Amino acid sequence: MRTFKIEKPYYPIVYVRGYAMTPSEREDTFHDTYYGFSANSVEKRQAPPPDYFKADVFEGQLIRFMKLKDYGYADAANSGEKFHNNPSRSLWVSRFYDDDFMKEKLRSIEAHAEDLRKLICEQIPARLKSCNVQLGTGDKEYKVILIAHSMGGLVCRTLIQNLLQRDAKRWVHRLVTIGSPHKGINLGRIPDFLENFVSEHLNPFDANIFQEKRMREYLKLKKTEEVHSLGSSNFPVKRCFCLIGSDYESYSAVQRVTGNFSDGLVKQDRAYIVCGSTPAKGKKYSKEQMAFWANIHRAHSGRRGIVNSYESFENIQRFLFGNIKAEMRLENLAINTPQLDDHEYFYDIEFKLSIRGTNTYLHRRQQDPCENAIRIPREKIGAGIYLHTAFMNSELKTEEDGFSYFSMQIRILERSVKKGFLWDHEYPDKQIYSETLEIKVGDSNPANPGDELEFRWLSDVKDWAEAKDEGNKLEGIYHIPLRKAGSVDGKLVISAGLWPDASAGDD
Repeated sequence: MRTFKIEKPYYPIVYVRGYAMTPSEREDTFHDTYYGFSANSVEKRQAPPPDYFKADVFEGQLIRFMKLKDYGYADAANSGEKFHNNPSRSLWVSRFYDDDFMKEKLRSIEAHAEDLRKLICEQIPARLKSCNVQLGTGDKEYKVILIAHSMGGLVCRTLIQNLLQRDAKRWVHRLVTIGSPHKGINLGRIPDFLENFVSEHLNPFDANIFQEKRMREYLKLKKTEEVHSLGSSNFPVKRCFCLIGSDYESYSAVQRVTGNFSDGLVKQDRAYIVCGSTPAKGKKYSKEQMAFWANIHRAHSGRRGIVNSYESFENIQRFLFGNIKAEMRLENLAINTPQLDDHEYFYDIEFKLSIRGTNTYLHRRQQDPCENAIRIPREKIGAGIYLHTAFMNSELKTEEDGFSYFSMQIRILERSVKKGFLWDHEYPDKQIYSETLEIKVGDSNPANPGDELEFRWLSDVKDWAEAKDEGNKLEGIYHIPLRKAGSVDGKLVISAGLWPDASAGDD
């Protein structure tokens, strides 16, 4: 009889859905085999002539993981993994609303997390053993990957921080959250006192699970730990990836009370995870204390939703199964534009990242329409500016030349305010820098697939041979001068290396 072994990083994937507010929504969820994760999207995209426009069909990430031969996952519904050529790679859905619907009673988030624990720690291992999957030890030891939308991210954190605690590393390999309100939900256009009163005293639809007081209970947090912290669980924050949406205009009527700077429901600054105690006053969490994240211009749900999007899938597959991590930042940035003594100046740094073949931005920080540019006063512009950490998979490289390609668009806008006696006057923004850098990454050295890197500024119209010798590499880090411009000087620094690395705390 054939036996199977779990192979890192292709652990079973468990999907955890978001909030079903009303009994009718829970009924709809109950009658959906995949709890909404089979949702797809069809969009109109501009194509080369003579077609110009075409329907672009994305089947949804759950189905993509089954269809792509690189991953070959099996749908575990109705014991589907038994009929798959490799049942160790299986997709599961935590159906924690089933009991609520059948008994017509909404249970607590702790109960939903307990259902998830039983699925991960008892039911999936038993099913895998029945399919002759050896659960193994070390790199072949059984763990799961959690992919959660919205409230599902809080269910996963309740599992990790409350139920599993210091055993979480043993059971959970990676946690991906999509539009999850890790710092709760702030209805920005409703006064705080009214919002808090309604949530705490009336608690409509059990909505107080998104309020800090209740969140601290089920996440087992100390007073010194902020509500979006992993607390005392000892679960490595670099095993977490947070997808953050910004398209509130494509969401439902809720946007009218949630306001902008959000995906329509969750504010952008509330959708990420940290670890450790709250920083001292005036300080921020260090990059090492924050989960990896990507900003994508999608709404919380719906046809333009963050779950059923190319952007989410392309980010998730590279974080879970990629082998290259590239950190990008700006250093020694200097602004050379003239300034007036009676004006204050600040700058919006916009950054967009795309990978060839994806037809989409994997990370997008842009003031219009995303409302999330990096805004810096002129007096602080010289400090190092962190841009993004991207993940790549050299196995997905183009067949034509064996390289992976991605492009980075950097745009800097200058904004000025004239100081007045009674009021200030803000002037329209002025673009002072805009360039696109194309980068290709090879894997001729299997021990370090990020070691072979070339780049070119597209506005220079150079071929790869001409652009190859620009910039320099110091101690494994690439220092690339910004393309010459009278308004701006500086350099782009890219640290490329193996992924996973020590920061993930893998065994």
